[in-house]
Amino acid sequence: MKARHAAALLLLLAATSGRAQTVLPGDHTVLGALCVGPQCASESFGDDTLRLKAYNLRIHVDDRTTNPDYSGHDWGFLFNDVAQFGEDYFAVEDRTLATVPFRIDGFAPTNALRIAGNGDIGIGTGLPQHDLHIVSNGGTATIRMEETVGTAARWDIEANSAAFVIQDVLAATNPIMLEKNAPSYALRIANTGNVGLGTSSPQAPLEIFRREAFNFLRITAAGAEVNDSVDIVYTQGPLGTGELRYNIVDGDGPEMRLNAKGDMEIAGTLTTIGPACAAGCDAVFTERRIIPEGEYAARMWADGHLPHVGPTLPEAPVNVSEKMGGMLNALEHAHVFIERQNRRIATLEAEKAAQDTRIARLEARLMALETSRTTD
Repeated sequence: MKARHAAALLLLLAATSGRAQTVLPGDHTVLGALCVGPQCASESFGDDTLRLKAYNLRIHVDDRTTNPDYSGHDWGFLFNDVAQFGEDYFAVEDRTLATVPFRIDGFAPTNALRIAGNGDIGIGTGLPQHDLHIVSNGGTATIRMEETVGTAARWDIEANSAAFVIQDVLAATNPIMLEKNAPSYALRIANTGNVGLGTSSPQAPLEIFRREAFNFLRITAAGAEVNDSVDIVYTQGPLGTGELRYNIVDGDGPEMRLNAKGDMEIAGTLTTIGPACAAGCDAVFTERRIIPEGEYAARMWADGHLPHVGPTLPEAPVNVSEKMGGMLNALEHAHVFIERQNRRIATLEAEKAAQDTRIARLEARLMALETSRTTD
């Protein structure tokens, strides 16, 4: 029965070249190849089992489901544009939504898309070696990511024989570039958030690792007028215990050295922002800031240190700026006290000179009296 229906179907397809339709009820089996379409004639099928032959080819899948709780989209298979000067392609159309989620253009090269038996996907290769394997015969394999809604954005990920690059296409910049043959762990971000340069296990928010006896970080300001770079260097140092150096790259030695003992050496002067001057610092010369001499001495002996200078204990931290301000305060008090002593001394010396003058006059008068008595 099925063979007779198949034969009848083939005869009808061959005999009807117009749009007449024939309905054949029941199930049907075709033992052999089948050509469908108004352009079918005496076909040589070769390896084809099903052939569609017409000027405008479309396959429509009409899902008659009406219950909203079940899926029911209609689908279409499209083969090339039907309009003049159209494009060549094969596409799958969601006819319910009028979208084309999948399309293969004509003239696409061999292995434009390849899905291997293990699930690996190849683009440009017939032998994908990973989950996604992209090969470009043009020299640079590129992935483009683009936002077209709202603020435009376009990023390219490129890989070629020179480098791996992340490019901001609209800004024409390359924010990230990894050159070919870069060493292992040139950049490593650990699960702690620590970033390592040259190390696989960074132990700090930023660790720069090198196997040599020194390592350095260079900071460059290309617009600086004279010296545009500075190096922060860590080396074993002359003591072999480690030394941190600050060196402006101008051909001379480092401007600052700090060794493992805490000894610091600088090539120039040291300037701080200054003390808080809660004690007045060099405002001592305002009368209300001067501590009376007797009170100053009493506080000095009672506290065991100069007022406002504070104690300076062995191996105890010292605020150099505040200590300097306190010492200046003490020095100015000393000068005030010395000036007062000088005034008192000058007064006493003047009084002594006047007294000496009076004594000299008295001695002269006594001498005159002695002389007169002797003459008489």
